[in-house]
Amino acid sequence: MTTKSSIGPSPLNVSGLCLLSLDGGGVRGLSSLLILKDIMTQLNSEHEDSQPLKPCDVFDLIGGTSTGGLIAIMLGRLEMGVDECILAYTELMESVFSEKINNVPVDWSGNIVSQYDSKKLKRAIENVIRRVGLSPTDPMDDGKPRRSKVFVCTTSKDTLQVTRLRSYSVPNENTLPATICEAGLATSAATRYFDPVSIGNRQFVDGAFGANNPIEEVEEEAADIWCTTSRDLKPLVKCFVSIGTGNPGQVSMDDNVLKFLSKTLVRMATKPESTERRFMARWSNEVEGKRYFRFNVEQGLQQVHMTEFEKRSVMESATYAYLHHSSQKVRVRDCILKLSGKEGKTDVDFETTMREFQSRLVRNRILQTIHPLSNHASTMVPCWVVPFERNPRYVDRQVVGKVKRRLFINNKWERIAIFGLGGVGKTQISLELAYQTRELYPDCAIFWIPAVDMESLQHAYQTVADQLGIVPNKNEDVKYLVKSHLSEPSAGRWLLIFDNADEINMWIESEDSTTGRLREYLPASDQGAIVFTTRSNKVAQYLADTDIIEIPEMDEHKATDVLRNSLVEKELLQDINSTRQLLSRLTFLPLAIVQAASFINENRMPLSKYVELLDGQEQSAVDLLSEDFEDKGRYKSIRNPVATTWLTSFEQIQKQNPLAAHYLCFMACLKEKDILISFFPPASNVEQQKAIGVLSSYSFVRARNEDSRLDMHRLVHLATRNWLQSVGSRRGWQLHVLNCLAGHFPLIDPSNRNQWRAAIPHALQILDLTASENQLPARTQILDAVARCHMEDGRYREAEQLFTEALEISETLYGSENPYTLCVRTGLAGSYSAQGKSAKAIKVSQEILERITNIYGSESLEGTRALFHLSRVYRESGNHYKGQEICRKAIPRFLKALGPGSAETMDAIYTLIMTYVSHGQFSDATELSLQSLDINKRVVGVDHPRTIGITIGTARMYMEQWRLKEAEALLTEALGIQKRTYGSEHPETINTMMLLARAWGYQGRRKKAIDMRTECIRINSKLHGSDHWVTASFRAELEELTNPKTLYSFMKTHLTIFRRADMLLERRTRYPKVQVLGHWVSRPAKSDPLLREIQEAVKGMSIDRQVSSGAVTAVDGQTAERDPVP
Repeated sequence: MTTKSSIGPSPLNVSGLCLLSLDGGGVRGLSSLLILKDIMTQLNSEHEDSQPLKPCDVFDLIGGTSTGGLIAIMLGRLEMGVDECILAYTELMESVFSEKINNVPVDWSGNIVSQYDSKKLKRAIENVIRRVGLSPTDPMDDGKPRRSKVFVCTTSKDTLQVTRLRSYSVPNENTLPATICEAGLATSAATRYFDPVSIGNRQFVDGAFGANNPIEEVEEEAADIWCTTSRDLKPLVKCFVSIGTGNPGQVSMDDNVLKFLSKTLVRMATKPESTERRFMARWSNEVEGKRYFRFNVEQGLQQVHMTEFEKRSVMESATYAYLHHSSQKVRVRDCILKLSGKEGKTDVDFETTMREFQSRLVRNRILQTIHPLSNHASTMVPCWVVPFERNPRYVDRQVVGKVKRRLFINNKWERIAIFGLGGVGKTQISLELAYQTRELYPDCAIFWIPAVDMESLQHAYQTVADQLGIVPNKNEDVKYLVKSHLSEPSAGRWLLIFDNADEINMWIESEDSTTGRLREYLPASDQGAIVFTTRSNKVAQYLADTDIIEIPEMDEHKATDVLRNSLVEKELLQDINSTRQLLSRLTFLPLAIVQAASFINENRMPLSKYVELLDGQEQSAVDLLSEDFEDKGRYKSIRNPVATTWLTSFEQIQKQNPLAAHYLCFMACLKEKDILISFFPPASNVEQQKAIGVLSSYSFVRARNEDSRLDMHRLVHLATRNWLQSVGSRRGWQLHVLNCLAGHFPLIDPSNRNQWRAAIPHALQILDLTASENQLPARTQILDAVARCHMEDGRYREAEQLFTEALEISETLYGSENPYTLCVRTGLAGSYSAQGKSAKAIKVSQEILERITNIYGSESLEGTRALFHLSRVYRESGNHYKGQEICRKAIPRFLKALGPGSAETMDAIYTLIMTYVSHGQFSDATELSLQSLDINKRVVGVDHPRTIGITIGTARMYMEQWRLKEAEALLTEALGIQKRTYGSEHPETINTMMLLARAWGYQGRRKKAIDMRTECIRINSKLHGSDHWVTASFRAELEELTNPKTLYSFMKTHLTIFRRADMLLERRTRYPKVQVLGHWVSRPAKSDPLLREIQEAVKGMSIDRQVSSGAVTAVDGQTAERDPVP
């Protein structure tokens, strides 16, 4: 009979399930590992790849109980090799069982007590997890695809039901969320040896009581995954391996309660023979068919207790003797023969694949009965027109499975489009699909048609016609003849693959072209299927409607397999860090990985060297990605390098939507991530959306749903820049983008922080690209804008550098007394002041005031602004008297010119408030501050920096008046807003943290105060350095609090009542009214005409006259909240 050979090999031989079950048994789990090591060693000796296989590479599902559960986690979830697992396991057992904490199994109340330290078990498991670079708190199921599925058995303490903790999800079943460590503890928390383990609100003990031999649990779990409805697992299993921990021997029940608990109960719980007999009876045919194997040492381990780790030599000797018995050698060999034929992991729809195979088998037998073998028709070989050899190097088998599942189902004609970025592996997936289809459906004719252009397509159709025996007449269209032939029922089963169907104009009807309308030539038959590969989502939708499969980005595991299959020296992958870096730089793109491997093979270099070249100069990366290489799975007419693979797409976009091509070139001059759409040159909303849609359809960009931003594919970004350089347009585009950013930079306002923060990386990128174009107005504008953003974010040192560069260009272009130049100089002075460079700040500010006075006059608004800026610089330098003196001159001018509600007037009033505070004039400061706070909340909102600053200032005044709870409430409110708005490491946030720590210290809450001050010192050292003057002042405060040098200091930091008395006495000379020993001592308040003038102006102010929250101080772009802690 030739039945089986005529329909191809059984899928069970290459894709059948391989399952592994691991018994519990304490330290005897070492025997299980030694058996598994023997199997894996022999399996790897037959494996051609120099990279050794791990159990997670071979088995689709690993299940274990207790000790077996720990081993299952190590092998499957942590993806350890067997040798690595043995080392970790023996260290864990020795650490845990080296010392008992209780010798008696029950306490005086009759409760069972643990004999070993559960904390030590937890630490040992955590160490094993950390050893492989993971965290103990990582979820058992983190949602990422794994090489193998893993579960462990544990027993619910409340219901005594076995619960499975999984590293994967199962449809229609809620999995208990557990960390890796919790799963390890839960499966191994043997009663009497360790404490129960809590996961959520439930408690668990080890799974040995319910499933010490978890073979039936593995069987049921596999059925839940691969055959949910039928529950018929046996036909899907290629190899089922169950490994025990040694035969414990016969045990009698002891009458003594202590001996029963300590010995009999343990042996009853860990005796798996009854489960094994029950299972063997059901799987007897599979045992005879050498698809089920049970390995368990029969003799030698009976006297090894589950905690006797010191008997390692006994376990090794007994296991060695077991494995070297002639009967076991044969069984191990049979097991290896089954495992070695496995190719990749089993798809979840494998039951469907087997069912289809069985249907074909039955159909073939019927046909063999109806038609004699001598009949020529039954032996005809179906047509096969595929130009490439099979290439196993990079194939996403999951996508192949998705497409395959849709073919020839329910006698329905299928049109499927495989869509994805160029180089993502569409051609290779289709190629593998063709070969697998031939194996699954030997009667299927398969035709491959390159749709790169009309010439190659026409030639391919002619080849198909020749194969089908179609001879066209002179005027007949061969495409129409092929369509007619394949549409006939007599044509039988066929698969048509159109590769590289990227050009939409080839398929649609065009008025000015005779090359379109190809969709009209597509055959239709219930026995046929058509697959398109395309880079364009628009083409995919046109040809396949909604039946589209998008190729996702490869994950790290698949990309590593591609790299491994492409490298000559597999040992290079042992450098795990460089492997990850390389794959990340290449965005897990298969074509880029194969190209990189080709270069590495040719030049015999380590992966780290290639990563170094990629991270070097941009031209080096372009050169690497422009290297041509041999690839048998691609067309000879198409160049292979990654840097050129998208040139066709670029050209198609230019024809299809010029604005989209414009945007592509524009984005190539920016950073590839987080691109603001507002940067783009003006266009109507509809046109803009269409252009972005075209770029998205080619997978060049990805639009974010939550905001108006785009992410561009990293390698497409690099290739576009290379393309611009090759056509001589890169410099022109860079200058264009520079001018656009200068004109469209987001408003620098706290309410717009997310926008201008996102703009900074792109601004710095275009500044770097145009560094040689120094004398350009647009560069000055962008330098100035980014510097002001840095000032808002407290990055004063970086702001100084940018202001300095902007000032040099502005002075060259406009002169030193130009208003714009003076504005940039003012920003530079502000950066000096913020860093504590007071002398420089004062000098520059005085020069600005002098020049502006000469140009505009002392009474002008410009002169008033410069005067106010100088007052603030003085105050920030610590010279509060001088600052107050100058500020008092500026405020009347602001009131007259702008009114009390303008941003600049309120800034000046705020500055005056803070000088009052510095002089101890708290009654004046408090009165004015409360009015100012109310106005600012109504005008600019509670989140505005000016409102925050006044809130903090009011809190400081409350502290001076010992109204500590009110001060704490205001500071807590302000700190929450600052963390949300600025971030936790902004200098203003740190200042508020220090003030809150001070308030806590005054209340006697020393621990909270010390912790907060310590955190402030850490952050400020990170921002400005440990020698910075602010860091030093913070450190001095902490030292005084934690290590007072004198009795006075000790009493002040430890006794709140003493601190209050000291504060009252200290300000007695400057505060109008002070309470001493219960009596009020009064002196007349100073008469301040300016204060009265401000109050009168504020009282008569109309809210309608106020400026919007977008108004900022025009002099230096700094907001008014910045106030270093005195």
